[in-house]
Amino acid sequence: MNLVSESLSLDDYEQAVELFFERGWTDGLPVVLPTRKRVEALIAYVGRDPQASLGPVPPKGGEATVEKLAINAVMGGCRPEHFPVVLAAMEAMMDPAHNLNGVSQTTHMCVSLIIVNGPIARELGFNSRDGVFGNGYRANAAVGRGVRLALWNLGGAVPWDTDKSTLSHPGEYAFCIAEEEEDNPWQPLHVERGCPPGSDAVTVFACEGPHSVFCYGTPEEMLHVLADSMCSLGNNNMHVMGQTLVTLNPLNAEEFAKRGWSKQDVRLYLWEHARRPLSDVRACGVVHEQFRKMERDAGRYPLRYDLDNPTTRLPVTSTPEDIHIVVAGGRSYFAAVLPGWGGFGGFAVTRPIIRPGR
Repeated sequence: MNLVSESLSLDDYEQAVELFFERGWTDGLPVVLPTRKRVEALIAYVGRDPQASLGPVPPKGGEATVEKLAINAVMGGCRPEHFPVVLAAMEAMMDPAHNLNGVSQTTHMCVSLIIVNGPIARELGFNSRDGVFGNGYRANAAVGRGVRLALWNLGGAVPWDTDKSTLSHPGEYAFCIAEEEEDNPWQPLHVERGCPPGSDAVTVFACEGPHSVFCYGTPEEMLHVLADSMCSLGNNNMHVMGQTLVTLNPLNAEEFAKRGWSKQDVRLYLWEHARRPLSDVRACGVVHEQFRKMERDAGRYPLRYDLDNPTTRLPVTSTPEDIHIVVAGGRSYFAAVLPGWGGFGGFAVTRPIIRPGR
């Protein structure tokens, strides 16, 4: 197999692990050593030319060849069967609509979340239920970290250098979930976004970490707290719109469906009610107004909301379709909202997962 990356010959395991820290090839945690055998196994599994490239990874432009992505996937803990998910996620992130260059360098704390859909999620053991945003599942962790290491090593998204995030969040290590599709009365996310039922896909969306929402009761009661949580003045969406993510647990979704609410009904209600008076938004100060002007000048902020009436209620996104809804987590009292970066980018992009022989 034609591999062109630098090859090192080391006899001592501990020395090899430390070398990755010394050379800045890791994110602060130890890695699985990318031996030639492991890297070749991932490439052979997908049957791709090792030097085929998805393009340069911003901001520093390292080439995302299949070989380079396989090396980082191995370092993150991926087995060969995880690699098609990594490739699909990277392809989605590098779509211009996601604006990976901006996501990687912004002072905001957004990180690109990977959402896995389809039979592959169950087959590979992705967690979609209790503790879905947390630890304990190899598939979530390995795919999430493999992608993050590729952004680190190929894109150069490193704190104190190109990554200017003021605070960031722990998703910079690994940020990957699966949507729950069995205990779910609605269409899964990827089917809503145009993929065939029963297919495998990933959706990436740059967002903050999950904000807990105490969400229980009747549909009206749940929507009341969700709408209030979504339109906090501290999140970018309230000032420069963009997109946002709502994660409902399966019990929430079941309660909505039993009362005749579709996912679109929930989305439309939230868009109509997750709003703040113009006076509240303008009270945040001149810097926020400068950002809104920037978005207006770029054509990404609907002028119809810039009214003189201080009681006008401003929506959290420009359209209902900019509110993404997934079902995941345990059957309990809690949902989550994950605000986006705003109108600057990080928008949701969905790509099919191409599995060999399928």
